[in-house]
Amino acid sequence: MDANPYIHPGPGAGPLRYREHHVGGHQLLACDPPGGARIVEALGDVVAADHIAVLVPGNGHHQGNYFTERGPVAPRARGQLLLRTMQDLAPETRAAVVVWVGYHAPPGLAAAADSGPALNGAPDLARLTHYLPRSAHLTLVGHSYGSTVSGLALARARVGDCVALGSPGMGVWRRAQLGDARLWAGQAPTDWIRHFPRVRLGRFGLGRSPLHPELGATRFGTGEVTGHCGYYTEGSESLLNVARIALGRYDEVTLPEHQPATTRHTAPAPELARA
Repeated sequence: MDANPYIHPGPGAGPLRYREHHVGGHQLLACDPPGGARIVEALGDVVAADHIAVLVPGNGHHQGNYFTERGPVAPRARGQLLLRTMQDLAPETRAAVVVWVGYHAPPGLAAAADSGPALNGAPDLARLTHYLPRSAHLTLVGHSYGSTVSGLALARARVGDCVALGSPGMGVWRRAQLGDARLWAGQAPTDWIRHFPRVRLGRFGLGRSPLHPELGATRFGTGEVTGHCGYYTEGSESLLNVARIALGRYDEVTLPEHQPATTRHTAPAPELARA
């Protein structure tokens, strides 16, 4: 694992430098200086893990609210919940989660139409996948705008699976731009993101939906979760499926009722304010 220091001059200047660093009982892999936006935390033992899920949240998240934010949209709480779910499903397996607030996320919904933050953050996300142990199976889990960052990182990333939750677009227009990762998508029937415009005008526009035939993601069941921010609801079909994918238990992933099981992957390896 890279031993380079992650601290660099100025809040948010330059690329993230990954190394394990314990601060106040937290296992940080990268962090901007005070006043910066970016923070990356490991939950569990990433060095010994067989399976690592990397959570990439959407707009409205930053270092300033990372430890204080509570509720269903808090990235840290989502990471802890996913890790517990993975451990409950496979107690014999070594699992870990990395919560990656490693980019300057758009502050709100209007700013999230700009692909600039995703384009700027994607190289750092890709580098994280090469920093993490090569023996581990890695899964990117991008929610909302975080799925755009994930999509743009995939071509350079070392990833087995990518899960897009409530995606406004993967940042790309062709499957070849997503590398070799297995692509999965969860979209609740009541999620307003299905109406998000798929346009391209300079930096504006976030690419195709993962459910577009050109990208060809496997859609998995989300059960009774509603809206745009319910995908991590404890005990939900949605969360269980994310955990199953992150553990490589593809045969256990449930599909929406309308989707034939033959599309399943079997290869080993208000609510709008914040996403």
